[in-house]
Amino acid sequence: MKWMQLLVLRMLIQIVQCGWELFKSELMDSSTFSLWKNSNNSPGSNLLQVCDLQPSLNSKLLQGDKLLSRNILMPTSRAFSKIRISFDIYYINLWSAAESLTVYANSLLVHYEKPLIYDNQDYPLRFCISRPFGKSYPEQFSRIDQEISFNDPNLNIEIVHEGVSAGTTSEYGLSNFILQIFFCEDKCEECDENQCLLCQNGYQLIKNQCICDPSFQYSYFNPYLTCVDECPINYVSDDKRICQPSLVSTVYSDLEEDTFNSYKFKFVADKYYSVNKLMINTVGTKTIGGMFSNTDSIIFDDVNLQPNFKYIIKFNLFITGRISKLYPETIQILFNQYVVAYLADFNKIIFTSPITKSSTAGVPSTCSIPSFSQCTSYEIMIQVELTELVTELMFKTKFQLNTPQRTWGIRNFQISKYEIISSSQPCSNNCQTCNQSEPNVCLSCSGSLKLFNGNCISQCPSYTTVNGNVCDDPSLTQSNEKYLVNMYHDMNFYLQTSFGIQKQLSNSYFMNRIILGGVGIWENEQIQYKFTHKNLFYKVKVQFMLLFIDSTNNQILFRTSLNNELPQYNMYGSSTSVGNQVGQKYFEVVQSVQYMKSFESTNELKVQLQCIKGIDSFAYCGVYDFRIIISECQENCLNCDENGNCMKEIDTVSTNINGCKDGYYKIENQCVQCTSGCTLCTDVDVCQACKPGYDLKFNTCFCSKLKERIDYCEQKNCFHNCQTCTNTYQNYGIYRQYHPKNCLSCDESKNLWLNVNQCSCLDGYFMEDFSCYLCLPTCLKCYQQARTCTACHPGQNRILDKEQCRCQDGYFQEDNDLVCSKCSNLCQNCNFTKDQCNQCYSSQYRSLHIDTCICMDGYYDVGDLNCKKCPSKCKTCLNETTCITCNEDQYRIMSIDNQTCTCQSSYFDLNYQDTCEKCHLSCQECKLSNGFKSCTRCPSTREPKLQGKEGAFSFECKCRRGYYESNQQECSSCEDYQNPPKTHYCYSNCGDGIVQWNEDCDDGNNIDRDTCYQCLNGNSFCLDYTCTGCQAGQCTGCIDGFYLTQEFICQPCNSSCKTCVDRANNCTDCIIYKENDSGCLMCEQDQGFHIVDSQCVSICGDGIKVEQEECDDGNIIIGDGCDQFCKIEYGFKCESNCEKTIYPNILFEVNKSEKKFDKERVVRIKTDSAVSITGSISSIFTFKVNNCDDYDLTYVDLTQYSNQFTYLFLELTLIFKQSVSDPELVCQIINKEAILNQDGNSFAEKNYMIQLNEYIQPSIADQQATDGLMQLSKYVLYLLFGLAILAFLFGGLNIFWNLLDALQLISYLKFFNVYYPYNLNNYFTIFGFAQFDFLKDYLDLETLISQYVNTPDADPKFRDEGYSTVFYVNIITVLTVFVTTFITYIACKVLLSTLTKFSHSFVYVPLNSQEQSICTFFIYRVTRNLQIQLMRFNKAFTSGIIRTFMAVAFDYNLALFLQLKDFELSDPILFTSFLCCLVAFVIEIVFISMAVNFMSKPSYVFKQKFNIDCFGAIYEGIKLEKNPFTYYFNIILLIKKMLFMMCLVMFYSSPCLQIGLVSLLNIIMALYLIKISPLEDKDEQFKQVGSEILIWFTEMLILAFAINEQSNSLNEDSQLIIGWCVITLTSILILFQLFIDIKQHGKFLINEYSIIKKFIQKLKDMIMQKPLQEEQNIFLKRRRRMGIENLTSQTNIMTSKFKTLSNYKQGRMVTFTVSSNSSS
Repeated sequence: MKWMQLLVLRMLIQIVQCGWELFKSELMDSSTFSLWKNSNNSPGSNLLQVCDLQPSLNSKLLQGDKLLSRNILMPTSRAFSKIRISFDIYYINLWSAAESLTVYANSLLVHYEKPLIYDNQDYPLRFCISRPFGKSYPEQFSRIDQEISFNDPNLNIEIVHEGVSAGTTSEYGLSNFILQIFFCEDKCEECDENQCLLCQNGYQLIKNQCICDPSFQYSYFNPYLTCVDECPINYVSDDKRICQPSLVSTVYSDLEEDTFNSYKFKFVADKYYSVNKLMINTVGTKTIGGMFSNTDSIIFDDVNLQPNFKYIIKFNLFITGRISKLYPETIQILFNQYVVAYLADFNKIIFTSPITKSSTAGVPSTCSIPSFSQCTSYEIMIQVELTELVTELMFKTKFQLNTPQRTWGIRNFQISKYEIISSSQPCSNNCQTCNQSEPNVCLSCSGSLKLFNGNCISQCPSYTTVNGNVCDDPSLTQSNEKYLVNMYHDMNFYLQTSFGIQKQLSNSYFMNRIILGGVGIWENEQIQYKFTHKNLFYKVKVQFMLLFIDSTNNQILFRTSLNNELPQYNMYGSSTSVGNQVGQKYFEVVQSVQYMKSFESTNELKVQLQCIKGIDSFAYCGVYDFRIIISECQENCLNCDENGNCMKEIDTVSTNINGCKDGYYKIENQCVQCTSGCTLCTDVDVCQACKPGYDLKFNTCFCSKLKERIDYCEQKNCFHNCQTCTNTYQNYGIYRQYHPKNCLSCDESKNLWLNVNQCSCLDGYFMEDFSCYLCLPTCLKCYQQARTCTACHPGQNRILDKEQCRCQDGYFQEDNDLVCSKCSNLCQNCNFTKDQCNQCYSSQYRSLHIDTCICMDGYYDVGDLNCKKCPSKCKTCLNETTCITCNEDQYRIMSIDNQTCTCQSSYFDLNYQDTCEKCHLSCQECKLSNGFKSCTRCPSTREPKLQGKEGAFSFECKCRRGYYESNQQECSSCEDYQNPPKTHYCYSNCGDGIVQWNEDCDDGNNIDRDTCYQCLNGNSFCLDYTCTGCQAGQCTGCIDGFYLTQEFICQPCNSSCKTCVDRANNCTDCIIYKENDSGCLMCEQDQGFHIVDSQCVSICGDGIKVEQEECDDGNIIIGDGCDQFCKIEYGFKCESNCEKTIYPNILFEVNKSEKKFDKERVVRIKTDSAVSITGSISSIFTFKVNNCDDYDLTYVDLTQYSNQFTYLFLELTLIFKQSVSDPELVCQIINKEAILNQDGNSFAEKNYMIQLNEYIQPSIADQQATDGLMQLSKYVLYLLFGLAILAFLFGGLNIFWNLLDALQLISYLKFFNVYYPYNLNNYFTIFGFAQFDFLKDYLDLETLISQYVNTPDADPKFRDEGYSTVFYVNIITVLTVFVTTFITYIACKVLLSTLTKFSHSFVYVPLNSQEQSICTFFIYRVTRNLQIQLMRFNKAFTSGIIRTFMAVAFDYNLALFLQLKDFELSDPILFTSFLCCLVAFVIEIVFISMAVNFMSKPSYVFKQKFNIDCFGAIYEGIKLEKNPFTYYFNIILLIKKMLFMMCLVMFYSSPCLQIGLVSLLNIIMALYLIKISPLEDKDEQFKQVGSEILIWFTEMLILAFAINEQSNSLNEDSQLIIGWCVITLTSILILFQLFIDIKQHGKFLINEYSIIKKFIQKLKDMIMQKPLQEEQNIFLKRRRRMGIENLTSQTNIMTSKFKTLSNYKQGRMVTFTVSSNSSS
């Protein structure tokens, strides 16, 4: 049978006051059948059948149907989260496999079950006396018990018989339906089994309880709990924030009126930073006291608060400004100068105090105070119970300094005395009254509820006795007895503790209660409980009622055991019958079981319960009224015996057998230490005695010195800036040590002042290394450095600009004056003097012209500050009536009077518009219209077409005779028109009878006497348009503007005449009259004038200079000295011709390689031409640095004064003493006449300036740390060089080649295009030796080349290090290395020959010299070793060349790619440089290709001596194994160097890509080394991998600098920290290399030299205390000694081979052979 598990017994069950309660119990008998309905919606009573169950109760079953349903209304007064549904099911008759029962709750599947199928056999168990419902098949039994989450107001239970078919005989019946509800706590709207999830509206869920908001609200019972923002009148909050009836009276008040002019408090201003001028401000329509800031205080010194009374302090607090993110700002409240409370602003007021009973900071609300931002107001209420007389109350500010918007104010200040006259306590869980400290533990219950074990329940358990509405429990007889388990008494159960069980059993229903086990459930199973109690116990009593069900032969047993000890058995025979209650026809029996055991104390208990039915096949067990009672040991006892006697008393720092020791108080069964300074206390804030140095005030221990409650009262080891502090903590931070935030007061003698909790320097000082130093005199405040200003002195006329206090607009610094002097009113800014402007006010309509602000074009000076606008027709003017120049874009020129602007020729004025309109294209001049009939003057190829009376003023300009219209101003001449068509005007054919353009007549003949001869009339000369009359073929009169000559021809008058007679200048009417009207003003073109619009104006560009012109060079070209307006241009002199004035000029030369961290700058000042110098330099020049106030400047005069005219040469040395972002060096000429060039001209400018590079001054700590690390790294490098020298002398130099590669790579990291901080920038300088570019200092080829060609600059970092884009310049260092290698080779051959001759002197030793000199032998040995090394070097010369090439590969490729990136082919030198670069690049590619081909040969080739000597450098140190990838290690290394330089140079402009690609090379190389392991030496392999990884990490950190240049997210300190990390990694790399190299070289020397090996062996022998054998002859004893191996025996010395030498009687021969593996 499959049973559903219940949640009554869990693996862990926790106590909660909310819990399960019985809600419905139905189907116990037939009285509730009618509440259930079947599928026809008929009540269940219609289906009532008598089952005649075996029990004597004659119980009845509710007959099932296809659908049974029950609708239940759930409780609405209390919230619930879960329900438990349980009932019995009887399966009757035969069920098919397809049939099942499904239980739904509100359509939610709750249970699904199928009965067992017995193949039509009778089921032996009989629940009914006769078959129910007339059926004849057996029945089965099942108990449904399901728990679901549920909180709907209505429950609809549906039981569906599924799979039923027609003719089925299956039936089922129901009984014992129970519905339990899991109720939430009071005021809880939604909960789960363990905690409340949502409270009812108006309540806050705090610590799993639904209560009023403890921060802003009070609890008020009227009569039910209500949350209020303020207690009603005559009510005061108690310690629990519950409004209690009270007597309240006001004893002190101030600042209460809506508007007030007086106040009782005294204001104590901040000594240095107070900005409060007014004690009263306005908020809306009301006034407040304040606003207070910094460390301001106010004192109410007229209060008189008597002790042993309770008081309420209320006021409205107003706070402005933003809260500080760096400082914990507070407002302190002091009683009698003791700090008793703190108001902290964290976007809401947080109130803390050691003496208050209750406090409230109301809900914040916005307010508005003039001149202040972000105002927030709070209503503050503080309740205190005083034990001391209070005569002074102070509010003390601790706000961040220099935050003028951060202030506070106060109003409605009131102090009231109160006394609570009665008390009420809110209770939960249906309690009428409850424990004050535990509201959910009931003391009494309301209504019909019964009080049991602190809970209010509906019915007392059966084992208790009812005393009124209290359930008395007789089981607990001693005060130290406690329940571990107390359950299964009725339809509910009550959990007492947490416990676990190893096996779960379901529950069932028996005699109106829930029991453990029961029919069909508990048979032969054993369950085991494991309990853990918080206290020790020594005795246990287990009590329960044991139930035996349906025992047929009385053989069933029950076993009870504690802690696996001998069990107790309960037999069937000792039981009492309760009749047939359940199951079959047999009676059930019960018996009371009691099991008691005493033992040594423990806090764990195991209980085993087992039902043993034996041969009673259908018997079952059950348990109810289950209780486990323990007896606890005495409190604070660590161990007690079985009688409860304490065997070991607790004795800890805080606790003994009597409870908490002095200095501790008890809370929740724990002893907690009293607060600082308190030696005896009863609660956290109730102290009764204090330590020495503390004052007991207001039940609190205050530090006597500080009158504040702090942990550290000794005040002996405060941080040196703090006079008093809260603790002894000194500093923190990894890189930069920060000022501790624990100060309470500061040492003013050090210019310090308290800034909330840190000591800050006073204004005018900055902090470095926790000491205050003066700011620059111009800085009111500064930060970290004297020059980094954050505020300026207002009286110095300065403003803050880029952390510098500079003169504000309109002021200038005169010499070294601190106060800026005012510029002239015309200058917006000026330099050096008030009239030397460098910027003008645009609002004054002025512009800068040679240090002077003049009126800009279109304006003129009227003597005021502001220029007045010229007339709209003037470009520039002298006054409002006199123009100087005209606007060309208005098509205007100066009039003849040189005062007004008139329209140019072919333009006319229209309706007073500024811009002239163009005349009709046929007009030379016109009047008021651009129509073709408005002309007043015609071009030379046109003539007026008169129009009556108005013809004198306006006419049409038609083409003259012989000209035709071409739609241009001038007509085209017919004479230029070849072969015109007959229809064209210019066609002419005399004699055709048609009069054409060049004919007077055409009569078709050529008779000369018929008045028409050759198509001309006799008076043809009169036909000109200028003739007004004709007689006898002669003109008799001319039109205006012409005069008649003696030849009767009309000639034009002078342009100044309207009319004239006899001659051109004999005017009878003038265009322009003289001022005295005495005649015409002659405007002659040959005198440089012409008439324009009846005005005589000068002609600019005609080469004739007139009075109105400054110059006239015959053109209007700009830039030749005379401009288009005939004005002399700047820098020229014009007489008959304009010549450029040559002024001497100042040239500045700066060192481009200077870094921003270099405080010393050298600037050279020269003149661009030879000058004569009169007087001393100091009398001619002054030098200063703009934007910097602290510097030293000296100069050296390097001018050669041998001739009258020489070039000025000064060398200035500038030393900065402070950081400066944009220094500007100014050379001021104070005596111009003292320096003249050969033309007699002095300087054109008064001041010459050059912008210098920024200077950043590192801190002293940074300098010291950087210098220290650099020195350490240098020492390590010196050690490495020493090892390299030893390796050269004794072999093993190949070990250090890879070291050189690593150091070279580090040295090139400085070329990454990023900004390095000071520490890293300086650190990289120590690796310059690893590059070969230092040779450029001695071979400066660039200077030589630059004399002939302008070479383009390399990228900045390469340029600063002296690199060029010319291959010739960069490759010279590499060539020098190769040349040096060849010279070394030649020197080695010469030295070898010399040493060979020298060593011959050791071959023959005098016979009479029996004792050999150690010194002689040592010299011989060194000589021999040198010979061997030199022989090796000579043999391996080719390999050495290859090794040299690989060593200089970095510099080689740098030269290549610098040329390839920036090449110039226009110049022959640069072109050949580029060609050489290409050749060098091809050589490298060919070398790599040949090396790859060589390394592809079989492995035996590499063992041949010739290949070792010539090409060994390609594969030295490599494992020549089967893996071919190992063969190419050195080639891959060379390719990596090439790619490194390519990425470094070609991607310089993209720093992130540049660094990313380079780092990718390193990580790929590291992976290659790890995967392939190409090196023979494991140490070298480890060194290579470690170096690549460390460099990769270094590059990743450098990448952060590149990212920062785009995001600007790192401040200077962060960059320094990353710099230290890079330095650390590179230092680790160097030390790592040193360690491995020492180890490698030590191994090499031991293997190569036996003397070292023997020396080490002797040391070992000495350590092991082995006797040493002395040798008599250092040459002959032993075969190897002092590094010498005697390869011949004593008898072989005089062999036949050397017998010829025996004739030498005075000597003997000794043969020495160098003991070296390398020489064999």
